[in-house]
Amino acid sequence: MTHRFLKTALFFLGAIAAAGETTRALLPLPVPSAASQIAPPADPEHFMFAIAGDNRAAGRDVPPPPTARQIFSELRLLRPAFCLWTGDAIYGSDDTVGEARAEYEAFLGDAAAAATPIFNAPGNHEIYERRDMETVYEKSMGRLYGSFDYGNAHVIALDTEEVGSKTGIGAEQKEWLRQDLAANKSANIFVFMHHPLFPKKKSAGFVDRANRDEIHQLFVQYGVSYVFSGHEHLFYQSVHDGIHYVVTGGGGAPIDDAPQDGGFQHYILVAVNGKSVAITVLEPWRLFQTTGSVLPNGSCVTRVDNYHNADLSAVVDFPSDALGSRAAATASFTYKGTTHPVSAVIVPARMPGTIAVQVTVPRSRSVLVSIAPAPTPTPTK
Repeated sequence: MTHRFLKTALFFLGAIAAAGETTRALLPLPVPSAASQIAPPADPEHFMFAIAGDNRAAGRDVPPPPTARQIFSELRLLRPAFCLWTGDAIYGSDDTVGEARAEYEAFLGDAAAAATPIFNAPGNHEIYERRDMETVYEKSMGRLYGSFDYGNAHVIALDTEEVGSKTGIGAEQKEWLRQDLAANKSANIFVFMHHPLFPKKKSAGFVDRANRDEIHQLFVQYGVSYVFSGHEHLFYQSVHDGIHYVVTGGGGAPIDDAPQDGGFQHYILVAVNGKSVAITVLEPWRLFQTTGSVLPNGSCVTRVDNYHNADLSAVVDFPSDALGSRAAATASFTYKGTTHPVSAVIVPARMPGTIAVQVTVPRSRSVLVSIAPAPTPTPTK
């Protein structure tokens, strides 16, 4: 494990809520960016996280699609507390170990743009029934499975690609899962993995249906809220015994179905409000930021274009903190000749040397966000 990985992991574990009773703390991916480290939620009952996955290339020696990079750039604006990735982050498969390492390095470099902790559950393309690929995964990405706490939630990653288990959860991991669920009684329990328990197409699920049913019953017994998976390159959701199962494999890999049947590139935002959970499905390539130059007086303007069909809270990073405490932020959008102000609040910056401003960007609108020196108060006589 690299020094950078250990440094990032220790910081993160010190920043999030206590790790509960887990014996396998899941750590964020070792992306080359200090901005992946975050503090605990201001309100543990209210926070947001993101989910995506399946961004692998269409074949060996084929460059990965740019979709994941775009998702990460949008997550930088949306600023979720963390992001869960449902696997197939690389093509892997019949790669050499050296090729797999290079693909992991490229993926982690792209992931740094998200400026938020990212956790991955390994997919079949990462492991491919190969012990050597398990080893390179652990050295490059971290643990194959584990869990962590954040706010009022307990999050579990499972490895559905154990070598020799034929797409399923082996005895040792299953026992760990049972103990972890028994030891962590959170308001919300989220599980993510690669192969789905209840896919849209039966052939995409667990090979051993008895193993599938056993894992599902553990989820039922211990009150799991949502289970997220990938593998199928589409969006699909179903409810079984009160548990929400969501397939989200729209990170850029070749699509498995027609758009009207869930076959489209996407990622998901999950809003936690106490025990209430709401998901929003977003398509990439609909949220953009364009920033102008910093003027001599420290002023700067950036534009956020929101082509999603939803109002979004965004945090924009201005490339200079020269104004310091003198900075004042404003924001507005103009539509059909009328200018509408929107709230703009300076918030703690994740990146050194920047000023961060949080704004709400209405759907189908472009918002101009500005920082400038605060007006000097007029002295009173």
